[in-house]
Amino acid sequence: MSEETDTIELEGHIVSKRLNIKKQDEVKLWVRSGGRCAICNKYLLDLNFDVSIGEMAHIVGWSKAAKSPRGQAELALEDRNTVDNLVLLCADHHKIVDTKALLEEFTLERLMQHKANHEHRIYHLTALQIDSESVVLRMLGGIRGATVEVSKEHARNVVFNSEQKFAMFIDSFDKHGIEIDLNLMPDPEDNWEAYWSMGQSIIDKCLRPLIGGVEKGQVRHISVFALSRIPLLIYLGYKLDDKIPTSLYQKHRGDEETWMWSEKEKIETFEVIQLKESQTSKVALILSLSGSIDIENLPTEVLEDSNVYELKPVITTPNRNILRNKASYENFGKCYHDFLSRLETIHKSCDTIHLFAATPVAAAISCGRGLMRDAQPAITIYDLSATIYKPTITINAK
Repeated sequence: MSEETDTIELEGHIVSKRLNIKKQDEVKLWVRSGGRCAICNKYLLDLNFDVSIGEMAHIVGWSKAAKSPRGQAELALEDRNTVDNLVLLCADHHKIVDTKALLEEFTLERLMQHKANHEHRIYHLTALQIDSESVVLRMLGGIRGATVEVSKEHARNVVFNSEQKFAMFIDSFDKHGIEIDLNLMPDPEDNWEAYWSMGQSIIDKCLRPLIGGVEKGQVRHISVFALSRIPLLIYLGYKLDDKIPTSLYQKHRGDEETWMWSEKEKIETFEVIQLKESQTSKVALILSLSGSIDIENLPTEVLEDSNVYELKPVITTPNRNILRNKASYENFGKCYHDFLSRLETIHKSCDTIHLFAATPVAAAISCGRGLMRDAQPAITIYDLSATIYKPTITINAK
C-alpha cells in the first residue's frame, strides 16, 4: 500500500513503521485463495523461477493516513493486518485497487465481495473428490451459416453449478476438452452421402481419446456441449452410448444465452400417437418437439408402406424452447425409449425405424444413447435436402 507516513498510533503509542503481517495470517490467506488472484484468478507462483508473485493487499488501509487507500474506514488498527482484512492479488490488480483515481470503483464493499466470492469458490472446488471430475466434450459446427462457441469458462461454470463437478479439459489442441470440430465440412448438398460419411469419421476419430480414457477407468463422467445437424447429434449419442454417466447441455436463448438448464421453466410431458396404420411391420417415427413435421412430407416410399407414429408434447405446441427444463428432457427420453421397447411387442418383425426429427440438441443425442445393440431395430435418420427428406445415417444396424 502506498502510505504518506511511516508512523501510526496503536494503543496510545506511536509506531514508527508498518506492523508485519503474522505468518499464520499469511498462510491462511494463501490457502483460502488457492494461490490465485481474487480478481483475475491468475496463478501466483511463477513456475519457471519457483517464486511467489502474489501480493497481500489491505482492504482497509493499514493506517489512517490521508493517502492510505480506504484507510478512513471504521476498523481498529490492530485488526488491519489480519486475514479478514487481506486479499491476495497479482501485482497488476494490487496497483489498480490502490490507485487514487480508482478508489471510488474499488470500494471497501467491492473488495470484500471479491474476496468472499473467490475464497468461497476455491473452498468448493478444492473440496471436490476425484469422482467429481467431468470431462468436457464439445461438438460444434455443421449447421448452415452458423458458428457457435461455448467458452472454457462458461462450460466450467455450467458443469459446476449443474452437477457440482469440476470440468476437465483433456487432449485437445486448445485444452478445451474433447473437440469435435465440424465447421470445415462442405455443404451436404454438394455430396449428400459423402457429407454424412465424413461427419461420422470425424466423430469417430475425435472420440478415440475419450473412449480410451473410459476403458482405462480414467474418465468416469462426461459433460456434452453440442450444436450440429440432428443426424450427427444422434450419431454422437449412439457412439457415447449410456455405459458411462453423461450430462447433456444445450444452448438456450432468451434474456441471456446460456447452456444451463432452468428449474423455473415448465416441465413438459410427451406422448406417442399413431398417425397411420399399415399391415406391414415397417415403422416410421416423427419427433415433433422443436417444430412440427407434416406426415405428408415423408418420402412416398416410406409413407405408403409404414406404420407412422408421432412423438410430441402432450399439451404445448412444439417450439424451439420446449426443453428448457432438464426434467422435460428426461421425460422425452423416457417416452422415446419406452416406445422403442414397445415395438418389440407390437411390431416384432420391424428391423428398421425411419426417423424424422425436429428436436432440440439434447433430445437428438438422447435418441442415439441407450439403444439395445442386439434387440432393437436399426434407425435410419432422415434430414431435409431443400424440401425433401432424404436418408443420412443408419445406427444400430445388425
